[in-house]
Amino acid sequence: MELCGVQTLRLLPPNFKTLHLVRHAQGIHNVELEENEESSPLSEELFDAHLSPKGLQQVCERRQKIIESGLLNTIELVITSPLRRAMQTSTGIFKGQETTNESDNFPKANNFPPIVALEICRERMGLYPCDRRERISTHRTCFSEIDFTMIESDEDVLWQAGERENLEEVSARGLRFLTWLWERPEKEIAVVSHGIFLQQTLRALHEKVGIPLEDSFLTRFANCELRSIRIEKSAAIWKQIH
Repeated sequence: MELCGVQTLRLLPPNFKTLHLVRHAQGIHNVELEENEESSPLSEELFDAHLSPKGLQQVCERRQKIIESGLLNTIELVITSPLRRAMQTSTGIFKGQETTNESDNFPKANNFPPIVALEICRERMGLYPCDRRERISTHRTCFSEIDFTMIESDEDVLWQAGERENLEEVSARGLRFLTWLWERPEKEIAVVSHGIFLQQTLRALHEKVGIPLEDSFLTRFANCELRSIRIEKSAAIWKQIH
């Protein structure tokens, strides 16, 4: 299947993986911080921000495009950030909201890849309440289709109120995440994450590991944007990541 917008990186099958990277749809924090100059990212009202009405519509539109392209039938695994806006996006696109009042907003499909929540691919951590997650025990009641078994702590022990993770730390986390992905048995994986995390991960892959990427892949993702890449397993390259 031809993938629209895919960049192939030194493709030598079968030693490659196809990654479909998705930024979460528009959240209420995006609306507040981008459209209201008086809003503060420190507002507790933005805690673990959920999707805006526009974000829900973006999810619906992205899901329809993925169904029409046939991509949903080839994705073997979905990895999601455990922040609410990312999980709403991942379930809305790849699973559907069959047990909530929003079910009519999302068309159904026959193939439902497993969705696994993973801390390592969450947004830049610390300081901003919108990037602090709710308890996993609470999320389990709202997102029954997501597997949370890889998250060790019910409370968010990674987010710090007085300090924000720097971009170098985000980049390093992104490379560790890619290493983890490579060790998975699946060949085609979707990742639903966040703008800063995805951008820093791709920049690290390009600048620190040496994999060539077009400039368009190094810019900030739009809300609910999907970018697909194929990455070859080169012993020299992946030795640098490890």
